[in-house]
Amino acid sequence: MVKIIALTDYKNRFGSKHFDHPYRSGMDKALLTTLFLNSGFEIEFTQFTELINRKDIPKNCYYLYTSSEDIHYRYKNFIEDCILFLQQSGCKVIPGYDYMRANNNKVFMELLRKSTGNRELQTIVSEVFGTYEEAMSVLLRLQFPVVIKTSEGATGRGVFKAENEREFKKKVKKVSNSFSLFYHFKEFIRVNIHKGYIRESDYRNKFIVQNMIKGLHNDWKVYFFGDKYYIFYRPVFKHRGFRASGGGYDNYFYGEEAKAEPGLLSFAEDVVRCFKVPNASIDIAWDGTRFHLIEIQFLYFGTAGIPYSGGYFTKDNSDWKFVENKLSIEEVYARSIELFINNNS
Repeated sequence: MVKIIALTDYKNRFGSKHFDHPYRSGMDKALLTTLFLNSGFEIEFTQFTELINRKDIPKNCYYLYTSSEDIHYRYKNFIEDCILFLQQSGCKVIPGYDYMRANNNKVFMELLRKSTGNRELQTIVSEVFGTYEEAMSVLLRLQFPVVIKTSEGATGRGVFKAENEREFKKKVKKVSNSFSLFYHFKEFIRVNIHKGYIRESDYRNKFIVQNMIKGLHNDWKVYFFGDKYYIFYRPVFKHRGFRASGGGYDNYFYGEEAKAEPGLLSFAEDVVRCFKVPNASIDIAWDGTRFHLIEIQFLYFGTAGIPYSGGYFTKDNSDWKFVENKLSIEEVYARSIELFINNNS
């Protein structure tokens, strides 16, 4: 029997689940145990520290893991260390460390997108910066309006539009602000003591600048889980400006009601083929001519589209069909892992 070790956080949570009980407790581990066992997999849940601090770490198994959205992502940073260590030690982690690094890290997500070399995934031109000063160096070649994004954040938070140079400077200072009075004072002293010293920037939070796709009235969120695709339509509401995400799940349209443009699911399928993952959450826009990949996450993303949907899309030969079947998040997740392991073993 194939062995899986699923790594839980310090609260003993695994994964994310909409409508979980208790609140923010993650997936039902007992149900996952039963589902995996029925598919021929033995699964063992253990916390990161319980595994990492062992003298001998098993390598003849697969490792699943959760991420974290803790304040300032401090625990998530610890999880990254653990997953990188396991991968460097020869353990089979699902998904690979790169995808963990991209979780709630839009700067690395953009670099990961770029690393595919697939131009269809790069129709949105993205530039990443580590400081305000770096962004000012490209100011003269920007074509406004542009979109500015913090590296962290979800549901449309940390996403801004700049119509001109003045707005650009203001918004970039806002997203990159790392001011600390104590260190600002220390830098002031260094400048006055050491001739030629260049002070540290007060704006060192990384961020992204992208060209803006004009005239969008909506986007689509597509969940990929092995052989199942869940889709929902997210309209742009006036009170949210140009952002479709964060509009409230009760205001979206799911499954066959999602008003999907022809080719949307095939585009989503092409996107996930560029990455070696069992599941993904994909934001896609249509400008009337072509599809655009807005963002993609590979683990620990919102799963509300599953309980809100009456079914999912799957591919039958070359045709997409809708299957009316309301499944639990645990069922969908377990099946995606089963397929991934069987297809990559």
